[in-house]
Amino acid sequence: MSEVEPGMVAFLILAPMLLAMVVQCYIAHKYTERFESLLTNCTFVTGNKKTFEHAGLVGKVMRTGLISMVLTMPKMFVRRRLIDLDEVRRFPPSMRRLLVSLLVIHILLATALVIFNYALPVNVH
Repeated sequence: MSEVEPGMVAFLILAPMLLAMVVQCYIAHKYTERFESLLTNCTFVTGNKKTFEHAGLVGKVMRTGLISMVLTMPKMFVRRRLIDLDEVRRFPPSMRRLLVSLLVIHILLATALVIFNYALPVNVH
């Protein structure tokens, strides 16, 4: 059986990871304010906006990622009274799918990278 080249496996994980990050940056740059305007009664979202609004693109990526978390696990935030569940339910389904999909892609690729790192045999010479 032939051995798998570690560099190729790393490329097959890192290339989509980079592409997903570029897409995340574009969406964050273009739509962060739109997403936040749909969640004005959510103290978690408004608090993050105040915290990260002066951080440029990195701040927008953080804010968009945190909104993705709110849309993915709203019950966790409702229990702590950080979001308005009605606003989250009214969030447009197409935007919700986009943000949740990006979050899932990031998590899957990061997990694949960690698994690959631990599954890689160590050659001690």
